[in-house]
Amino acid sequence: MGSDSGTARLRNTPFVVKESSAQYERAVDSSLMQVSITGRNGKSVFLPDGRDVVEFVNCSYLGLDLHPRVIAAARSVEEQWGMNFCCARSRFSIEPQRLLEEELSALYRGRAITFPSTTTAHISLMPLLASGVLFEEGATHRTCLIFDQFAHSSMQYLKPVLAAEATVETVAHNSLDDLRQQVTAARARGETPVYVADGIYSMGGLCPARELLAMAEELDFFLYIDDAHGLGIFGERGEGQVLSQITGDIPDRVILTYSLSKGFGAYGGGLLVQGEWREQLIRSYGQVYAFSAAQTFQAVYACRAVVELHHEGAIAPLQQTLRERVALFDELMGRPLPFSPIRMVPIGDEENALKAGEDLLETGYFASVVFFPIVRRRSAQLRLCIAANHTEDDIRGVAAALTRVHAAYATTGDREGGE
Repeated sequence: MGSDSGTARLRNTPFVVKESSAQYERAVDSSLMQVSITGRNGKSVFLPDGRDVVEFVNCSYLGLDLHPRVIAAARSVEEQWGMNFCCARSRFSIEPQRLLEEELSALYRGRAITFPSTTTAHISLMPLLASGVLFEEGATHRTCLIFDQFAHSSMQYLKPVLAAEATVETVAHNSLDDLRQQVTAARARGETPVYVADGIYSMGGLCPARELLAMAEELDFFLYIDDAHGLGIFGERGEGQVLSQITGDIPDRVILTYSLSKGFGAYGGGLLVQGEWREQLIRSYGQVYAFSAAQTFQAVYACRAVVELHHEGAIAPLQQTLRERVALFDELMGRPLPFSPIRMVPIGDEENALKAGEDLLETGYFASVVFFPIVRRRSAQLRLCIAANHTEDDIRGVAAALTRVHAAYATTGDREGGE
């Protein structure tokens, strides 16, 4: 993959709108997007037309968003705090927020900062990364950010901003050979390389975490990993796909962002770095931290309840149940894959994918239909998020429905489904 350094090449919004607007309109009209559910009972949701369907779109993979302790914690905000304190984090944080960050720092063995979302964590951290001030205390480095082709949109969106201060490159998905070439080239230019990738990709699949950690050590470069989909569901401490490969504290060359809304089961996002000096730089100069508010108070209290559940050993059984549900799905679909709660069923043609999603919805199952610009043109897919609180009957039912719609609508030549 080539260089993205010419900022004119980094976005083409009019083209994206022109090529995808018809599909978006169809998806909205078919109740496949922008749906306001009227109620919820576990994994069943109620649509405005009265239908009761089993959803496979919620990313709360362990079902902790429905845990009684988490719900009770969200309701227990002390009256002294009020509804909100409308103030930038650089001025005030409430004491429970500070305690949450200390608890996350201890749990994940680094310095944790929380944000309203993973996206706002990226907005605060990535420009600092591009500027070169986060590699060595008191020094500035020229930087090369090397994006995996499928790195999450919330990071890709920042490329024009990052290119103002750093070289920006893109490599083929999970290509260690391409990465090695780009790292070597960056070093030859006197730049500090940073690989930007996901721990679990939102369209399925994992980064090769063990190999990346070894290569980063060998070639002396940094890893910036968004492990939003991995936190909670990997590791004895729920530490995520990447940190579960590491013994001890987060390494100096690894910077992680995470979600507190997905496997973690509450709300918000955050980042994890090694070194209090990095933490302080981000708290002083991170865009959202400096000029905007924090998580809601209800989210802070809910997150602290989830941390307690981690310490009490409540997470491991849910992780095991999730793995069993994913394994059952893979068995029924006839295509075992490395563990991830996200499963993709390729269709191909956008029109056929929308028909498949509509057909699936008529059967009583709601899955995301993904098409350009989320994926390449004519590579439309159905995306399912499997959770521990899906029943075995839910899994068997959706697998049978998917097998039927895939046979009817797929144009990819892959008749088995999967990623």
